[in-house]
Amino acid sequence: MMLQNIHMLNNHKITGQILVLLLFCTCLSFKSIAQKPFKKPLGEKATVSLLTASPGKEVYSQYGHTGIRIYDPDQHFDLVFNYGLFDFNSPGFILRFVKGQTDYMVGACSYMDFLLEYQIENRAVTEQIINLTPKERNGIWYALIKNIQPENREYRYNFFFNNCSTKPRDIIIQSISGKVDFRWKGKFKSLRDEVHFFTNAYPWTQFGIDFALGAKADNPASLKSQQFAPNLLMESFSKAVILNDSAQARPLVLETKYPVNIDETMKEKTGWAPGPVLVMWIVFLIVAVLSFIEYKKGKKYHILNAVLFTAAGLLGFVIAFLVLFSEHPTVDVNFHLLWLHPIHLIYALCLIIPAFRKKMADIYLSINLPFQIFALAGSLFLPQYIHPAMYPFLLCMILRSGLALYSIQKNRSHA
Repeated sequence: MMLQNIHMLNNHKITGQILVLLLFCTCLSFKSIAQKPFKKPLGEKATVSLLTASPGKEVYSQYGHTGIRIYDPDQHFDLVFNYGLFDFNSPGFILRFVKGQTDYMVGACSYMDFLLEYQIENRAVTEQIINLTPKERNGIWYALIKNIQPENREYRYNFFFNNCSTKPRDIIIQSISGKVDFRWKGKFKSLRDEVHFFTNAYPWTQFGIDFALGAKADNPASLKSQQFAPNLLMESFSKAVILNDSAQARPLVLETKYPVNIDETMKEKTGWAPGPVLVMWIVFLIVAVLSFIEYKKGKKYHILNAVLFTAAGLLGFVIAFLVLFSEHPTVDVNFHLLWLHPIHLIYALCLIIPAFRKKMADIYLSINLPFQIFALAGSLFLPQYIHPAMYPFLLCMILRSGLALYSIQKNRSHA
């Protein structure tokens, strides 16, 4: 019956929005978990599992998802605790997310409903049954019950260090009597490398993230920090052992199951769309041609500068805001401010003033030229990755600033 319902929903192509609403209502139906005193320990046959959903297509699902399953056949319940609930429509959500002040919630739903969501989205689910003693299982159970209480269910979300993957990890590890030895260093050199891995199929998303992430995202990443991504946590668990006081080891994962697999026949084909690298090189070509015409005719294309530096100023404003006001730990040092800064907006606005265009516009651009050249050369030694699409944009600014410096020198030679 479960599979029939799934196929019916697939055939009717239920929208993601309706699905999320249904599942949110399902999670709300389990509010009794928070209201009832679940003080009874788990039964002898109970199991605790780490559930890992494969990445999805939406920006918030491109890294996958994690949940904790508590299955107790003696007490007839099968629940999944989910630390990834949020209300996108809450007042100021986007601003609070940018500032790193977003609060997420933990909720619970039935195991079958959890699987239903990901089968409809054609995303795989992997279950790792954790190798626990009865005391450890109950420790996790009581920790989850405590977390889901109304006064405890919200937590301050952090994309890398406190999310739907790290919260289940911490609860499981803290409830184990012994040391969890992962015996692995992970597979990524930095957090940015890991972000790139999960966003390779979404070049514009990757481009935007690279603007926002600062130099700290390029620091060497420990395994613990890499576990912000559910797939990395799952792979870490598969390699880990638990060491007791006598140094005896038992595997952290007792058994691995695959309750939901990806149906290759249902995969949607994505059409071709120009990526940021191609678009930026086209922009550079246009700017280069117009600059050459300007050079040959001796005219000033102030509109071109206004458009280019307005875009640079807006990007600089976002970066400066993140550096100064965001609580995200990887955005407060960003070398892109050398060439992308909010002052460009003032310059672009002042271009409507004839006197500014005549006397100050070229001077402003020539002052910025050394910083732009330093930023370009800095790609060789500054400790921050530059996305390939940023190079043509930076070259556009260097070209316009260089042309302004040439104009100043030409005017001086004719004076």
